[in-house]
Amino acid sequence: MVTADARDIYKSALQQLHDGVLIIDLNGIIQFTNLAFLNMSGYHEAGVIHADVKKFIELPLHQSWEGKIILSSENGAQSSVHLTISAVKESIGGETYKILVFKSIKTDNLDPLTMLPNRILLHQELEKILAQSERDHDIFAILFLDLDRFKFVNDTLGHSYGDLLLLQASQRLRANLDKKHIVARMGGDEFICILRDLKSEEDAEKITKIILGEFSNPFHLNDIEIHITTSIGMSLYPYDGDEVEVLITNADAAMYRAKKKGRNQYEKANVEGNACAFERLIIENHLRKALDKNELSLHYQPQLDLKENKIIGFEALLRWKHPDLGLIPPSDFIPIAEETGLMLRIGDWVLESACEEIKQWEKAGFPTLHVAVNVSAQQFLQRGFTEKVRSVIEKTKISPNLLELEITEGMVIHDVESAISVLKQLKEIGVQISIDDFGTGYSSLSYLQKLPVNTLKIDRSFIFDIDTNPSSKALTSAITTLAHDLNLNVIAEGVETYKQLSIVKKSACDVIQGYFLVNQSPQVK
Repeated sequence: MVTADARDIYKSALQQLHDGVLIIDLNGIIQFTNLAFLNMSGYHEAGVIHADVKKFIELPLHQSWEGKIILSSENGAQSSVHLTISAVKESIGGETYKILVFKSIKTDNLDPLTMLPNRILLHQELEKILAQSERDHDIFAILFLDLDRFKFVNDTLGHSYGDLLLLQASQRLRANLDKKHIVARMGGDEFICILRDLKSEEDAEKITKIILGEFSNPFHLNDIEIHITTSIGMSLYPYDGDEVEVLITNADAAMYRAKKKGRNQYEKANVEGNACAFERLIIENHLRKALDKNELSLHYQPQLDLKENKIIGFEALLRWKHPDLGLIPPSDFIPIAEETGLMLRIGDWVLESACEEIKQWEKAGFPTLHVAVNVSAQQFLQRGFTEKVRSVIEKTKISPNLLELEITEGMVIHDVESAISVLKQLKEIGVQISIDDFGTGYSSLSYLQKLPVNTLKIDRSFIFDIDTNPSSKALTSAITTLAHDLNLNVIAEGVETYKQLSIVKKSACDVIQGYFLVNQSPQVK
């Protein structure tokens, strides 16, 4: 029999261990806990049975167990530990105890949600792989993954569902990659896979396609089934860079190209194309200060009513003139503004400036001229957009019907019911609504008849070759007929020549807009 003095010696020895120790008798009553376990678990009472280890008490007497578990403390903090369970029977007396030993797993360099390597550990591993590949003349690939429409999950279902999606995505990645490959979480919904021991670029592409295929399967978030795909960018050592940051940056840039091309696909690094990345960064930095420095301005392109042969309004076009870089095309800075979130602030400025211009025209004796303002997807989808429009109209004291808001098909098609709700609220204020760039997107008749809009704007791509391409001519005529049947006005954008104007007139378009008007006298026949 073990004497009381011997028991005290054993307990003292166990208290010196850095590993947590928990001893339970066959009735599930805790007989001993050392300080290491209490500190590790966050509980400060030796008699408390930890919620995360209760299930192990019910294991059969002689069943051992070993594996990784998560300990949740009283304050909600979590720690990853390696647990070993074994049964010990006293030599004299025959009483049996379960011994649970908890070994702390160092998680400083692991992502706490997915337990994948984090950015710091990833860089350390990449440096090692890079040195080894340089020495052995091996190639390896970096896949930069970003979940498509992840923000939608967080915004609609909540962050707990977002975390569950991230966890399942990480598990799906690990399950479909060999152990020699590395999966890491960069942060947010971004992951990186390092593919090792590749013989060719084709090997990396094959694995990438497998990942895309796996992400085509639905995720099950508690009781909700959801489809979330991924966009992937790929860089290959040594062809796309010979430094860690360069390889990651090139893969990141390729991933963004995959997103722009429609998501749910992969793109390979384009080193030559990435030469523009620095210029893009410069533009972004200057754009953040452009409003404060009064570098942005609105130019107004006239709109001509073909029946009355008079100017009835204008479209406000955003322009940026930098003191050093000169005039920067909207196609260069508007996508950057949208991706960085700057478009919200810029859009607010455009809306208020256009309304102030309408008021000035009214004071100058032109009380019926309207102004069309382009609305970005970020503006349209933000909470309180309708109230913002109402506030600007009240502040500038203009007639609401003189303000026309232009939205695109893409802003509507993903959530038609919500879009209809917002548009109805805007119509109640009294503003006019037009569908911009019609014909280039989804052009669905099923949603078009439901939308409370006033005008369709035929995209300039149809007008550009309307005098040489029979298809463009036919489509313009068909769109015009469709719009009129739905009691909508039609504006033809991009009219630049007299011949284009003549054909547009014959197609029964109501209004034209384009540089032809800018270069002509006010009376255009």
